[in-house]
Amino acid sequence: MTSIRRGDLDRALAKPDPAIRLWLFAGPDISASENAARRALAAFADPADPMAITDLPASGLAADPAILADEAASVSMFGGARAIRVTGAGEGVREAVELLLNAPAAGNPVVMTAGDLAKSSNLRKRAETADNVRILLSYPLEGRDAARWLTDAARGQGLTLAPGVGERLLATSNNDLGILASELQKFALYLDASPEQPQRLEADHLHLLGAESAEDDMFALVAALTGGNPTAVERQLRLLTGTSAIPALRAMARRLLQMAEARAAMDRGTPPAAAVKALRPPVFWKEQDAFAAALAQWPAARIRQALAAMLAGERAIKQPSSPGDIPGWQALLTILRPQSAKSAQ
Repeated sequence: MTSIRRGDLDRALAKPDPAIRLWLFAGPDISASENAARRALAAFADPADPMAITDLPASGLAADPAILADEAASVSMFGGARAIRVTGAGEGVREAVELLLNAPAAGNPVVMTAGDLAKSSNLRKRAETADNVRILLSYPLEGRDAARWLTDAARGQGLTLAPGVGERLLATSNNDLGILASELQKFALYLDASPEQPQRLEADHLHLLGAESAEDDMFALVAALTGGNPTAVERQLRLLTGTSAIPALRAMARRLLQMAEARAAMDRGTPPAAAVKALRPPVFWKEQDAFAAALAQWPAARIRQALAAMLAGERAIKQPSSPGDIPGWQALLTILRPQSAKSAQ
């Protein structure tokens, strides 16, 4: 099987099969593909050695397909491990890949990133059927899958996440795994953390390193919408002027999904505070009381209605003829309309 899953990459890189000539990272989550490619290159060659990694532009491979196999078979002048990096690949590299896979010898692994290759892509088909290729297709992670990835990635950096920190990191990065990986590295360096000497990442650390100015405003907006505070909503919208509505829509959608889970527990007889504390990933401890108090105003039907509005708002922004972020901000404001709550009762 040439395809590998995201969770199996580290194990595959720990003892890479020398017969594998091409490691192809593709899929709609481009940031995740780039992050995976960086990890692969670090496993194959010393990133600090400028001679260890040879960059070949994808555009050049279309004009000179043979250069990829030649570089993969070449021997380093200084005897160190080498790897070949190709970024932005597409159908134009198909001939170069074919020559690489069929070459008599190729000692230097090729790490290649591509965008979202369709199932009909010849490059993808070849990669998925060749014994000397490994292909990882990255798709955006959501919900518990994203939270699980973040927890595992943090552990790999020697970090344990305080309650609520994971939720904030996911929201502020739009679930962008590349951004998250970079942020975790930054925090690990600041805290001098390692798997052998783990450190706890607190919310105060996010503030201290300046990662949450606009993000705090977004979380305050979500809290104001959840609590039905029009004055606070107006204030936070002014602070967020000029920013994209999509992070706020997704943050609100995540909060609504949490509310749906807590509300279902309440409807089964669980007290509001206990229902909120049982949520995973956990709600930031400073927000738990307000969250529990707001649940009384959010029956399940209203939560479903609001969640549908968030999804519709993001779809409207992404339409080719969209007026920009306006539909997103309008979708957020529908949460405050009294008639929405009444009709949902």
